[in-house]
Amino acid sequence: CELHKEPILHVLPMGEHACRIKPAPGQSVFRGETMAFNGEVTHLPAPPLPRPPPPSPPSPPSPPAPPSPPMPPPEPPHPPHPPAPPPFSPSPPSPPPLTPGGLTGDPHLHFADGGEADFRGEDGSAYAMLHHTGLAVNALFEACAFFLTSPENLKVRGTFVTDVFIRAITDITGRTVRVEFSPNAPPTPLVHGLEGGIRRVLPDEAPLVAEDLSIAVRKEGNTEVLHVRTSRWAVEATARFIVRSATTFKKQLDLSFKPLRDPLAPNPKTGEVVAPHGLIGQSFDGDGIAVDGKKDQYRELWWRQTSFKANEITTEAQAEGAIEGSGDDYKVADLFSTDFKYSRFAARKAPTRNVSALSGVKRVLANAGRAAWKSSRAGAFADNSWEAGRGVAAQARAFPRSRPGS
Repeated sequence: CELHKEPILHVLPMGEHACRIKPAPGQSVFRGETMAFNGEVTHLPAPPLPRPPPPSPPSPPSPPAPPSPPMPPPEPPHPPHPPAPPPFSPSPPSPPPLTPGGLTGDPHLHFADGGEADFRGEDGSAYAMLHHTGLAVNALFEACAFFLTSPENLKVRGTFVTDVFIRAITDITGRTVRVEFSPNAPPTPLVHGLEGGIRRVLPDEAPLVAEDLSIAVRKEGNTEVLHVRTSRWAVEATARFIVRSATTFKKQLDLSFKPLRDPLAPNPKTGEVVAPHGLIGQSFDGDGIAVDGKKDQYRELWWRQTSFKANEITTEAQAEGAIEGSGDDYKVADLFSTDFKYSRFAARKAPTRNVSALSGVKRVLANAGRAAWKSSRAGAFADNSWEAGRGVAAQARAFPRSRPGS
């Protein structure tokens, strides 16, 4: 029931009758059958019962459904797509074009005809970089990790040239002079073979001179540059700190080689040609063909080695495709050694490399010729310097930007 100002109770007893009960004045609450009630009762006719709906005609039988075609076999699962890598910093800027070659960094080889490759080497091993008549330049490789800035703190386990060892013979008397430059183990550089025993070369002092050979050290900002000059070659070794190195205050060497004479000119005494060799020296072959070898691509290494899960990668490239033989062919037994598979130090005759046998990408340089040696230079610099935006000045000095096609 509902109670209003005039409460009305509708009662439907079994659907036969209906009555309306109005409470007497002053009576406003009903409480079941036991409650006294003195109001009025009005009988109402029962509402008509609803008629049943007419029967529906029988529906015609539905035609049988055609048989379902057989389900095609399920497609084989697609291979999962590799996950998108975390944000990665853009590749470091490329060094200026070289005409021809050199070696930089961790380490990157820049060849005399403009080709490039990466060379990891082996920790603790020395390699022949440039060997020619009366000159041998060997480099000691050392493992050292450094960190990238993007992805932040991704560790790169690379190698660096940390020491250089030079053996040279003077033209006049045939004196043998040895120079060692080890910036992580001063005092350095040290010169062996001059009067007075072992001599140390101090920065910005007058060069040590022995006949046609001169040795000097120059301070350039935060770097020290060793200059060794013979009658045929100018060799530079630049010592600087490894940027974001895992080893505090670790230094590495960038190397630069520049011929002062045509390296393929016949020996005036014998009339024979001795072509230079070594990891860098072989590129002074005068053919005007740049050969690019294997390089370490950090993103590819990160995916292949760790599927972007670990926070470190390891370099692998050994300049495959850009050098004759393999990296092990350039190892030397001791630091000042002149003997390796392609030795040239005491050779009387030696041809240039067979560039057609190299599997690297080849590019023919415009306006290349025998006189190109005059503007050629080769070397190695660390890649982490490019990522940190440093070492650009040293690279520009070692490899001045050349005209297109030069």
